[in-house]
Amino acid sequence: MERSVLHVLVAFLLMPVPSRMQEMEPQGSFQDPCSELKQLRELVSQQAVALTEMKVKLVYMEKETAERRKVAFSAGLPEGQSGPFNTETTLIYSKVISNIGGAYNPYTGVFTAPVRGVYYIRFTAAAYSSNNHNMGVHLYKNSQHLMHLGEYDKDGTARHVSGALVLELDAGDVVYLRLLTNYALYDDKLLRNTFSGFLVFPS
Repeated sequence: MERSVLHVLVAFLLMPVPSRMQEMEPQGSFQDPCSELKQLRELVSQQAVALTEMKVKLVYMEKETAERRKVAFSAGLPEGQSGPFNTETTLIYSKVISNIGGAYNPYTGVFTAPVRGVYYIRFTAAAYSSNNHNMGVHLYKNSQHLMHLGEYDKDGTARHVSGALVLELDAGDVVYLRLLTNYALYDDKLLRNTFSGFLVFPS
């Protein structure tokens, strides 16, 4: 609605003055120079009012857009062991540390890009006393598998991995992490498993 008003105002202001005067004059009529000068002054006054209104609307829209583009989140897994599962499972990072813009859903584990732009996505994964199972995660964008990071075999009591990507996302694209079949993770109060991201810049 506001943009439509601005488009009309801009079109009016860019219209050549003679054309606007012709629209205001009946065809075949003649105006003396004083009358034309008065009409020009009225047009200038109208332009000044329109420009003032347009500046106010632009300031409001810029502020609204800037607030809408503040996007950042960090969340961790609940305490205890996650997995193993008999099928690949989306991880739900329910321990929300921050969720500026509300684009991360702590009930589904899914981050949804609110605006088109470049985003930084980071995750950590950890397992403890889990040598009976491999540990690791898959990173997805929509249904596209982007990255796998994990550790295999028996290589100690505690195992940790971390990874990050810079992604170009359209508004509505989703990003999430999944635990592979028969893999397991472990978390405690130290927040070992995290899923984070933020908008670098809109595009």
